[in-house]
Amino acid sequence: MQSSELIRQLTEQPLVCDLPVEAAQAVLALRYCILCRRSERDPMPELERRWGNILAARRYRLVVEAIGHVWPDPFAVAPPCCPRVSFDEALLAAIVGAAARRDRVHFDWLTAEMLGGDAREMLFVALENFIRARAPGRV
Repeated sequence: MQSSELIRQLTEQPLVCDLPVEAAQAVLALRYCILCRRSERDPMPELERRWGNILAARRYRLVVEAIGHVWPDPFAVAPPCCPRVSFDEALLAAIVGAAARRDRVHFDWLTAEMLGGDAREMLFVALENFIRARAPGRV
């Protein structure tokens, strides 16, 4: 493999449409929340429509707040129309998947270099609570 091909593979950002549905929805909802914050609008009506219930919408907002609180640098969010995800959005997609599978070991492996133990715990619990709220018949 040529070095240019390797560099391309290491730096290529995945497409939103190639993410698992749950992860893609989380990324797009985060983009929407950021837009709402910038324009001083409430994202809750759209989040409630997206997730199908107010509890899931509230819990997703807590996920967004947890990210804002624990992320060591500003979270890189691609523009809403961008078909590719930022590196931070790709990590969000991966940790949503880990939390959905209740795979704390993989979640910790993905986030251990950038987040301390308390920050990982806060974010994992927020994601777990959100995912539980989305599951039919569970809270």
